[in-house]
This record gives sequence, C-alpha cells and structure tokens, in this order.
Amino acid sequence: MRLKSCLILALSSAALALSGCAGTAQNNNWHNAGQKSICLVDNPSVRPEVFLTLRRALMDKGINVTRVNAEDTKTILTSCPQTLRYEAVYGSSSSLSPLRYAKLELTEAARHHNVYTVQWDERRNKPTLLDSVEDDSVELRELVDRLFPSSIPWS
Repeated sequence: MRLKSCLILALSSAALALSGCAGTAQNNNWHNAGQKSICLVDNPSVRPEVFLTLRRALMDKGINVTRVNAEDTKTILTSCPQTLRYEAVYGSSSSLSPLRYAKLELTEAARHHNVYTVQWDERRNKPTLLDSVEDDSVELRELVDRLFPSSIPWS
C-alpha cells in the first residue's frame, strides 16, 4: 500500500512538472526582451520610401516607432532604449532604379550599447535579369525580420 501511494505521488509530481514546462513559450527573440518601442533615426540621404517601409514593417511587428532626426543626439541618448539606423543605395538617382544595398543597425542602450547589424548587398556581383529588385520593400522587410525574428502579433 505504501509503495502504491509513493508511486502515485511520484507520477503526479512528474505530470505536474511536465505540464508546467508545456505551458512555457519558447523565447526565440535574442534581443528586444519586452521592448515595445524603438527610435528610427531618419536618414535624409536615402529615399523617403525606405523610412516608410521600415516604419511599417516595425509597426506590423507590434513595435511603436518614434521618428528621430540624426542630429538630435540628446533625444537619442536620453529617450531611446533602442535605436535603429539605416542605409540604402540604389543603382542610380532615378526613382525607378533598383535597390543595390541596404543595411540596418540596431543599438541597444540598456545592454551596454550592443549593436546588431544586418545587410543585403547586391553590389559585389554584376546584376543579372534575376537580380533585379522591383519592390525593395520585400528586401527591407526581410532585414527587419532578421533583426526581430518574433512573429507578428496577430498570428
């Protein structure tokens, strides 16, 4: 009788422990722990569409975006726990020229100024017909997804 009650106690303890683990969501987000806002530093040397695409991609991930001018270092240092800077290079100054290079740089003040960088570069190789990027928002959103790998909030 005593062996049976010990066995039942052990099995119920194991079941309780396993059920506690099953409810724990895996956190694949290697940064951005609990952060719901970011400062997006405007780069006036890049087409405005890049800023708009990045802002929309971040907002789609549930992140509040604050626009900050690059010269406003006081706001960046005091009010921005995370700062995202971007660069983009197009094939020519024509508004129809394809995207050739894009880089995102995320700086986290709360984590000893850690810097995470992702980039997409097509400049090294000669472009082919398959390399043409008609919609640069696809490449920019992919870079945002690489920086913030969590899923979108409504999925």
